Amino acid sequence: MERKGSKVDEKHELQLILAGLPNSQYLKILLAQIMRHYDPKIKYIFQKQTGWQLVIEQYNGLLCRINIHKEYFSVIIPFPEFGISYLTPMVKVMSNEFKEKFETVSKNTQQIEMKVMSEEEMEDVIFLVSLQAKKLRKLVV
Repeated sequence: MERKGSKVDEKHELQLILAGLPNSQYLKILLAQIMRHYDPKIKYIFQKQTGWQLVIEQYNGLLCRINIHKEYFSVIIPFPEFGISYLTPMVKVMSNEFKEKFETVSKNTQQIEMKVMSEEEMEDVIFLVSLQAKKLRKLVV
């Protein structure tokens, strides 16, 4: 069931999501960064089987999806075709979570899902979202 409504409804839904999440400070920071830099459109979707998902779009393209789990949240980011060459020199300074994900990346990789349970992982997600935003901007220009 997709919920669309007023800003008041969205704020209430976000408060519900944050209240039940142990690492909500990372989600608050991530959303603040996304709002500040990308002025996105956010859809709040609740499904009985999977729970909350936030679909974040910019320039009519998917910036990322945030899935809310019981103990953490994960972010699914489309992986741009230039991702491997762009990220290879940076892997050594990224989180262990990202290093593990990057080992499985290939030319066919369409997206990466990152668990966010630490500040380091959150920073990696913010960086990956910036790569997707860069791709989306190029498609519009």
